[in-house]
Amino acid sequence: MNNIKFIIFVFLALFLFSCNGDSKKSKVRDKKPEKHVVLAKPVPVTELISKIPELAYYHKKLIESLKNDPPVLLLDKSEIRDEKQQKAQEIAIKNKDFIRDVYHPDTKEPLRNEIMIVREALPSDIPKNVKCSDCYYVSMYNYFFNSTTIALTDISKNRVIKVKHIIDGQAELNKRLTDLAITIAINSPEVIEALGINPNEKEATMSNVKTAMNGTKCERSKHLCVAPTFLNHINKRALWAIVDLTDWKLVGVAWTELGDFEGTIPKDKTTESELQNEFVMENFCEKNNDTTFGDWKVNYRLTSSDGLEVFDVKYKDKKVIRSSKIVDWHVSYLYKEGMGYSDATGCPMFSSSAVVAFNGPYVEKILDKKGKKTGYALVQDFRSPIWPAPCNYRYQSRFEFYDNGSFRITGVNHGRGCNTQGVYKPVFRMDLAVNDGEEILEQWTGEKWEKWKKEKWVDQKNAKYTKEGYWMKLTSPAGTGYYMEPGNGQWTRNRGDSAFVYASVWHDDIDEGDTDMVTIGSPGSYDYKQGPEKFLNPPEDLSGQHLIIWYVPRMHNDNTPGKEYCWATQVVENGKSRIKTWPGIVGPKFIPIKK
Repeated sequence: MNNIKFIIFVFLALFLFSCNGDSKKSKVRDKKPEKHVVLAKPVPVTELISKIPELAYYHKKLIESLKNDPPVLLLDKSEIRDEKQQKAQEIAIKNKDFIRDVYHPDTKEPLRNEIMIVREALPSDIPKNVKCSDCYYVSMYNYFFNSTTIALTDISKNRVIKVKHIIDGQAELNKRLTDLAITIAINSPEVIEALGINPNEKEATMSNVKTAMNGTKCERSKHLCVAPTFLNHINKRALWAIVDLTDWKLVGVAWTELGDFEGTIPKDKTTESELQNEFVMENFCEKNNDTTFGDWKVNYRLTSSDGLEVFDVKYKDKKVIRSSKIVDWHVSYLYKEGMGYSDATGCPMFSSSAVVAFNGPYVEKILDKKGKKTGYALVQDFRSPIWPAPCNYRYQSRFEFYDNGSFRITGVNHGRGCNTQGVYKPVFRMDLAVNDGEEILEQWTGEKWEKWKKEKWVDQKNAKYTKEGYWMKLTSPAGTGYYMEPGNGQWTRNRGDSAFVYASVWHDDIDEGDTDMVTIGSPGSYDYKQGPEKFLNPPEDLSGQHLIIWYVPRMHNDNTPGKEYCWATQVVENGKSRIKTWPGIVGPKFIPIKK
């Protein structure tokens, strides 16, 4: 009888355990997906509107806006911080150039337009030749043309002082759209089915970061698409919910592998973070700074979404760099599906950046293998709030200035990201001061230097190098200038840049990066279509022109034990938790040409 009671007891225990499962550990069911990507079933918009009150309210406001003159969905009072922001928005929509494209050019029908951002303009938003006493930045997205219009308004003078029209450029999202994307995701049957629960909005991350997905209208970023992401730390997976905000629907879900994560999820210290953010904004975003070391003088600032920018850099009182920055970090996951994020780095407050500045820029010595100082580096850290947890990122902008007059422009990736097989592609914009006007770009063929005659792009995979490791050179007609040495595995923490290089003619009348840029290119694309190619169509003659060099490396992260690269995790050391990183560094070095 005792044996029978024992068997019954064990059976009941197993039954209760199977019913309860690991619900305390994870809300997401422990089941491996059969497919990485599942496209969503088509659902009529009317059905979604009837089921989702937030979408119904947004739809109502949009229909009302199409009847206005001009037809622009404005930020309402709950989204406006003060009277100055409200005034900046009102000034912008009364400007004829700002509302140039709000109607169809042929039929004159009202098009769908929406104000995205209204904020104080930062120094990086204002062109050098523009003076503004009380300047505000206003951005508007046109869904029909997939374009963005930006206005700089001087509210003290009640006027717009500068307008930029950006074709195939998507403005950063306002809070209303970010919240709507999350709401659509958590109410979608495919998301609920994949997770095994009804998720809530607090479980979503990366919700305002733009994405792409092949086989849908989000491909090549032709629609405004984002990817609220839900993490399963027990099963080490992340579920992407690809939401098309142009058509208000879920287009598909996708799983990516997160890899092992043994540590606890860091808690964001809100008060401490707010104090740090205010310090960074006041000292490095809202004003320009400069520093000197040795023969170098460097001006720098933090931008809203283009990271750390150095400008008007001089070596021995001669200008070397007009401007250099990383305008985007594209991250590709699931290559065949063309999925990825477009991460912006920038100021921590009133900014659309997903990975924001952590403290301010700092200077460190560069030492050779023997410990001798060879120069200085200016470095800025950008971090997601709870890095190094999965689906959080840490990047650095690092500018190295050497005592001999050479310099290296680099980007550093510490991981960890949303997948164990990600490709990171920082988009460098480099405006060097080789000559006032005419500049010559040449490429080594293996036998000689060959001049670039028109705007174009090349792939480092096909590169030939001189015996010194040089690939290109940028010179004045007199022959002064710099050799360019790309990363080819010769430097510490570099496995080769595998870069695309583009040369475009500098223009001051359109948005090609002189001021802070919106997101360009498709984040999921693995080929040359990373954004700068849009400035090469149709190709212009380079002869007699001032050139901009775009440099887009490709970094593959790796979590293989003993071979980690672009990776981070938490480890236990002396009984305490410690963050361990295996950073990757990419970027070219420029060496003065001796005459």
